[in-house]
Amino acid sequence: MSPDRVRGLHRRSLPAWYTAACVAALAVASPVLLAAPTAGSFGAADALTTSPSVRQDGEFLRVRVDEARNRLILEIPAAQLGRDFLYQNTLATGLGTGSLDRGQTGANFIVKLERRGSRILMVRDNLYPRTSSGDAATLRAATDAFPRSVSASFTIDSENNGVISVDATSFFLSDVYGVANSLRGGQGGGTYRVDAARSWFDTDRTKSFPRNAEVHSVLTFTSDAPAAAARRVAPDAGAMVFEQHHSLVVLPDAEGFRPREYDGRSGYGGTQFADLSLGFDQQYRGGFINRWRLVPKDPAAYARGELVEPVTPIIYYLDPGIPAPYREAFREGGNWWAKVFEAAGFRNAFEVRDLPAGADPMDARYNMLMWVHRAGPGPSVGPSYSDPRTGEIVRAVVRMDAWRSLVDYNIWAGTVPASGPSGPNVSAEDFTMLRRKQHTAHEIGHTLGLSHNYIASSQGRTSVMDYPVPLITVGSDGRPDLRDAYRTGPGAWDSLAIRFGYRWYPDAAAERAGNAAVIKEMIDRNVRFINDTYANANGSIPEVTRWVEGATMFDAVERTSRVRRLLMDNFDERAIQPGEPMAMLNMRFAHVYLHHRYSLEGLVKYVGGMDFRFAMRGDGQVPTTVIPSSQQRRALGMALDAISPAELAVPARITAMIPPPPPGMNGDLTWIRGNAGTAFDPITLAGGLATEVMGYLLDRERTARLVVFKAQDPNALSFDEVLDTLMARTWRAPESTQHPAIHRAVQRAALDGLLDLAGDTRAMPEVRAIATMHLQQLDEQLEEALDDAAQRDAAYAHRLAARADIERFLDGDDVPASRTRFPVIPLPWP
Repeated sequence: MSPDRVRGLHRRSLPAWYTAACVAALAVASPVLLAAPTAGSFGAADALTTSPSVRQDGEFLRVRVDEARNRLILEIPAAQLGRDFLYQNTLATGLGTGSLDRGQTGANFIVKLERRGSRILMVRDNLYPRTSSGDAATLRAATDAFPRSVSASFTIDSENNGVISVDATSFFLSDVYGVANSLRGGQGGGTYRVDAARSWFDTDRTKSFPRNAEVHSVLTFTSDAPAAAARRVAPDAGAMVFEQHHSLVVLPDAEGFRPREYDGRSGYGGTQFADLSLGFDQQYRGGFINRWRLVPKDPAAYARGELVEPVTPIIYYLDPGIPAPYREAFREGGNWWAKVFEAAGFRNAFEVRDLPAGADPMDARYNMLMWVHRAGPGPSVGPSYSDPRTGEIVRAVVRMDAWRSLVDYNIWAGTVPASGPSGPNVSAEDFTMLRRKQHTAHEIGHTLGLSHNYIASSQGRTSVMDYPVPLITVGSDGRPDLRDAYRTGPGAWDSLAIRFGYRWYPDAAAERAGNAAVIKEMIDRNVRFINDTYANANGSIPEVTRWVEGATMFDAVERTSRVRRLLMDNFDERAIQPGEPMAMLNMRFAHVYLHHRYSLEGLVKYVGGMDFRFAMRGDGQVPTTVIPSSQQRRALGMALDAISPAELAVPARITAMIPPPPPGMNGDLTWIRGNAGTAFDPITLAGGLATEVMGYLLDRERTARLVVFKAQDPNALSFDEVLDTLMARTWRAPESTQHPAIHRAVQRAALDGLLDLAGDTRAMPEVRAIATMHLQQLDEQLEEALDDAAQRDAAYAHRLAARADIERFLDGDDVPASRTRFPVIPLPWP
């Protein structure tokens, strides 16, 4: 999943070194020579002192707890006043619903402590406005245009030997993370507040170190109107305890780190800001990619092309709560990156280790792979904290969902009946752990700075940063073949991207040339990158779709449809274990029935499809290419084939073997729900998949592209042709003799989609006009059919209701929310 992004915001008062650096970076469009910690990043926790009793000149900050009065005392050496440092907030305990997780990253910003009379203020400067001109007046004009913030005010308790002691309780016992807002907004509850009388500081986890101070707060949130979701998981939803961890961290040193200029073709997330000294011919925008600091121990050997160890490697640590066999899967998948970093010239640059005994996983010095439990399936996430000045990543807290393998097991179990007496040719553990290895590499990739790359699966699995669906085929023996389900290592794009972000250069000129060469190699080798924004269902590149495998979506649909048919034809009680409730077949069959779902989403993107590149002038890329009309028409036909009654129908023997869940079974695992109560409802199931495909076809942006492309090319597939084909395959097609109710469900899905589009005020006018025309034609067809009807049966009632809905629309009385819909099944991600 996407990493938590922290946008760069700039300081009000800039040191001379930073102003000069910005001049070098932005005025000449090259990276800046900044500088880095001599002690290395906080990932190298083993090298840091952990004794809170050590006091020395230049010590950072010290925290201690006054337990008798429930106070947090912050001791500030006078030398630290006015110095910037990083403040980080992490949620240490979760709600268990996916909205508030253990290890969830929160605030990350630069603050400083300023004395104002008898108070110490925690001040947060605004890092959004920056200037590269180096002119003080220009800088002042920019920074004065935007506000600063004061995050906290502390009363001075005492001052002895150059150390100021303040009572910081009010800040550290406050809801810095924003738990109350999450409970109110995402969980449907009332107002929650921190009850200070029921909150305290954990003394064992509140400590001081030479380069960081850690404060662990235990907060009780109370409410008279508890959130509904909270009532399901908390012993008392009106008084819930959440722990928040605060880290005060010395900023990375300036020497040795050069921010790397952002390039949208590289696949990196970035620190963005406004350079308000740029000329009118520019966009007042600047940015750096987010990346860790890697410096070779032996620059001369590195320059000769030898693999060299870095001064400080990037180390991640395994949550002690990760059980076997996940622990070794996470370790192995994470350590894939060690090999990738060799492409950037570094040996032993990355490692996943066990957390040292007694270490606190919330301590800012440790990059963590956290094991996250919830009440149901949820996302895994790879967020990181970075230095907002430069984009240097300083800490990562990856959250790995514990439920995900249950989903993978459901997919595996659905193949068991079709696999014969010997079972699948890959064991359940191997299948799920292969997925978790890739999954770990993916989430760590985000914390290395990388974005999703949703075209990688179509290019031979060039990156772990795509979302993988298991690649299952039908073997020569006619059985499911799972041996190539998941990739077993990183790909070509991963190596090129790491080279772009982490190759070390002795100076800015060499860096510009080196990065340009990497981008050129990506283009020349056609190793592509397309990010999240364009992978949604309304996207225009078929292969840029989540959860697909295949060089083309034609290949993907043909393969997944063949596997789906094999699994459905053989599906029976062998998909569950002896002694398990037969109702569990529901969740196993859901993955079988929808085995081709995501490839169908990609297939529809051919219709009104257009490939594109993140081209820049002079880089040789073709910016846009409309997909040939022949492919668009083929895709339209294949998509309609997939929702034909025969393809949507569920064998009666399957519906007969799936009862409702017994008492004590988790009803949330009943993925296929219908309108028939205790009876399995194959009509609603079919209508849901038809509704999903119709929604893809009749998307407002897709239909607008059809109009645009037809205006440019008279031979292009038109929106009118799409609707004519759709109506011919649904409402004008002879009613299915074997599956008439499913045929009517498909017709209903088509009508609802057409009504929605015709009434969509955001749709292109011509799109709405054509959609309305086809509704009028259907109205005339229905009027004739109703007049000629020999009997008033289900088909007659279906047509009568459809005509009534069309008439209401034409009269301006349509209320989309009042029309009954077939629900789309929200399966958890594989």
